[in-house]
Amino acid sequence: MTAQIRDMTKADTGRVGEILYESFNSVASKYGYAQKMKRAEAGESWAWALLHHGSNELLIAEVDKRIAGICCLNPRGNLGGVGPVAVDPSFQGHGVGVQMMRALLKRAENLQSLRLVQEAFNPASFYFYYTFDFLPVENMLDLLLDKDVEQRTDLCANVSEMTAQDLEAVNGYDTPRSKSDRRADLAYYVKWGKVFVYRGKSEIRGYLVSLPGAETVQLGPLLTEGEQEARCLFQHAIAVYKNRRCQTRIMARNNVLVKSLIELGFKIYCLDTLMVRGPWRPGNYLEALGIFPEGV
Repeated sequence: MTAQIRDMTKADTGRVGEILYESFNSVASKYGYAQKMKRAEAGESWAWALLHHGSNELLIAEVDKRIAGICCLNPRGNLGGVGPVAVDPSFQGHGVGVQMMRALLKRAENLQSLRLVQEAFNPASFYFYYTFDFLPVENMLDLLLDKDVEQRTDLCANVSEMTAQDLEAVNGYDTPRSKSDRRADLAYYVKWGKVFVYRGKSEIRGYLVSLPGAETVQLGPLLTEGEQEARCLFQHAIAVYKNRRCQTRIMARNNVLVKSLIELGFKIYCLDTLMVRGPWRPGNYLEALGIFPEGV
C-alpha cells in the first residue's frame, strides 16, 4: 500500500483527531488497559495542540486521498522528540507506519538524537521502533490522578507561576541540565498552560509544566534538583487544578518521588520505556515527561 506523505494543515485536524482517538484506544483495549481518551473530542483537542505548537513538524500519510496516519517530529537543537505516531486501525499492517517513519527520519537527518516514549504493553510498536534503531534507555511509569479522588493539597509558598518575563531565566536553568533547547516549548506552555517554578533563596531549583486538555491536565515536563522540590511542584499543580484528572510520566528509578505521588493520589497506569536513537541519554536530575517527551 503506497502512501503519499505531506505536511498537516488546519483542515486535517478533525480527521487526525479521529485517528489519534481510535488508534491509541484500540491498542489499550487490545491489551486490557483502560482507554486514555473517553471522548473523540479529546483526540481533536490533541491534534489542535500539535498543530499550534510552532516547533512541530507534522506529517500526514494519505492513501487514495484519505488520511491514514500521522507522525510528529519536534526538533530542539540537536535533539528531537518523536510522537505521536498513529495509523488508522483499518490501515494498519500495510506499511503506512514504515513510510511515515522513513519520511520523519529524513526530516531529522541533521539531528544527533531522537527520543520517544513507548508503552511496554505494545510489543508490535516496540518491534517497529527497534527496526529503526531506537534503543530502550530508561524505564518510566505512567501515572494518573483521577478527578474523583479527594485531593487535599495546598499551594506551595516556594512555587510561583512563570510569566513571559521569566522565560530566559527558566530556559537558562533548563538547557544545561536537560541538554535540550526547550525555549519554544516553555513559551508555548506559558501561552496555553502554566509553568510552575520552584525557587529557594531566589534561585530557581526546578519547574513543572502543566497543559490542560479536553479531559486531562498533563503534568510534565518537570526538571528539578531533588525530590523535595518535585513533590512541592506536583502538590502545587494539583491544588491549582483541583478536581481535574491529571497525568504524568516519571523515571521509575526515582522511587521516592513515585511514592510521594502515590501518596498524593496518583495510580500507576502502566510501565513505559524511553527509547533513543543516537547518543543522547537522560541526566542525573529528576525529570518527568508529558504524553510524549516534549509534552504536547
